[in-house]
Amino acid sequence: MSNCSWIQGSPFARKKAAMENYRVEELRAELNQLLKQQTEVLESRSFGAATDTEVLEYEIRQEIIHDICNELANSVAA
Repeated sequence: MSNCSWIQGSPFARKKAAMENYRVEELRAELNQLLKQQTEVLESRSFGAATDTEVLEYEIRQEIIHDICNELANSVAA
């Protein structure tokens, strides 16, 4: 057995992988919630009912969504 395969199967490596999986799931849940909020604002805008504050929050969420998507892409690539 080589050192590499031992390290990959070590309790530390398994714990690290579990933590990374948890983080990915946490990010996906946050992304899902943000997208639901975005949909609500878009629906309000389509009926002319969105406030200036809601539109501003929409723009801020867009940036956060972009950041989360980048983080998820980097997690999958690693």
